[in-house]
Amino acid sequence: MYNSLKEDVGKRIAQGKWYAATTDLWTSSGGSGHPYISFTIHYLTDWKLQSNCLETQFFPEDHTADNISEFFDNMLQEWGINKEFFVSITTDNATNMKKAFETSDTTTFPGQWFGCFGHNLNLAISKALKIQRVDTAVRSCRHLVQGFSRSWKRRRELRNKQEALNVPQRSLIHDVVTRWGSTQKMLQRFIEQQQAVCAVLATERGAWHLMPKDADIAVIEQVLQILQPLSAFTDALASESRVSLSALRPVLSHIISDILEVKNEDSALTIDLKRVMKSDLESRYSVDAKKVMDLTSFVDPRFKGSFSDDLDATINCCIEEALKLAEMTTLSEGAAQTEQSSTTPPPPTHTPTPTPTSEKQQQSLATLLNKITSTRQQRAEEQEGEGSMKSKTEAEIKLYLSLPLIKSEADPLQWWSLHAEELPHLATLAEKFLCIPATSVPSERVFSASGHILLPQRSKLKPEKVNMLTFLHFNLED
Repeated sequence: MYNSLKEDVGKRIAQGKWYAATTDLWTSSGGSGHPYISFTIHYLTDWKLQSNCLETQFFPEDHTADNISEFFDNMLQEWGINKEFFVSITTDNATNMKKAFETSDTTTFPGQWFGCFGHNLNLAISKALKIQRVDTAVRSCRHLVQGFSRSWKRRRELRNKQEALNVPQRSLIHDVVTRWGSTQKMLQRFIEQQQAVCAVLATERGAWHLMPKDADIAVIEQVLQILQPLSAFTDALASESRVSLSALRPVLSHIISDILEVKNEDSALTIDLKRVMKSDLESRYSVDAKKVMDLTSFVDPRFKGSFSDDLDATINCCIEEALKLAEMTTLSEGAAQTEQSSTTPPPPTHTPTPTPTSEKQQQSLATLLNKITSTRQQRAEEQEGEGSMKSKTEAEIKLYLSLPLIKSEADPLQWWSLHAEELPHLATLAEKFLCIPATSVPSERVFSASGHILLPQRSKLKPEKVNMLTFLHFNLED
């Protein structure tokens, strides 16, 4: 089953023209503690977004950038994929991943590296939560939750007080330090249950120290005012079935310009929180990454140039990219014709015996001038063709911008399936860039699913079997 499905997936992938990828490293928790690396690929066929999990490989080597790059090359070679057609790869912000894909030369990885939006947001918020006053308040809340989780009597009394005070009967929440969303839920639940918690601790004098101070509670309330609107973006760009990178520019613009914009009524602490998060988020994407984001957002008919900082620069970038793609198409078609002609033997011809006179004629001035003239004519034709291609692309962009924006909930790929013939040069750009995922969630889903495969009861499962089972789990169609 695995071999036949692998062959079928290989045929599906071959139908794509451009590819994007995600990858992640993780350690199994099923008892073996083996390190694995997962890899997913994303591409368009017939204007539908496709994604496949290709590998979940045992990775016992040191997790260096060189070893990650070597794994990447070996995997592409096994699947017969030319990495020249990789547009991007999205990973977490680990140093080894950044070094393997962001700082490598184009011969190692020619595409654009993107840091996962979810990780970028988590890092920015985590940095803000380390502000001393905020950190003290969060620690006091965490200490309170631990005090209740270790005491059955307090949890029992909490339920009684919740019922008596008509407060929702919910337990306090532990947070995971590395996940800001869980910290937000912990703080929010404490504020919701504050009255019931105070009532429980009031009857136990030895536990009064567990209750956060009034100053800490005020800090928690200010933190929640900022975190609450950000929570909606945690999973907003994690879909594998819908385009996501094109929405990243609008999302970042909303977060930075609206949610984190400093207002006159903001307290000093709120201003500090916003500035730290805003500065960190803005530094997470390189100049080249922002260019790709602008271009991708431009070819999404929901946004076009609405969120570009410099629309003229974005349009020029689109024209340059369209010309490159047209040149690549011409070269590939020429190579195909050359290969076809090389496989067809030429008809036999009679070659006259050269004479000293004919040799002199071949070296004559007329022959040299003919060669010079034909070269000049060929160059002029190429320049004329490039100018014609540029003017056609400019006309397409003008027409594209004149068309109305589609609704935000509409599918941009469906729109392009209806307008690709009308806008062929822009359609090639859309086909190349709209497959890029904004997050590395697809790879994270792989190790989450693999965790259910590598249960403690199956800790002896061999790594190659883990790869096969994970591959079947993600690629078998319902």
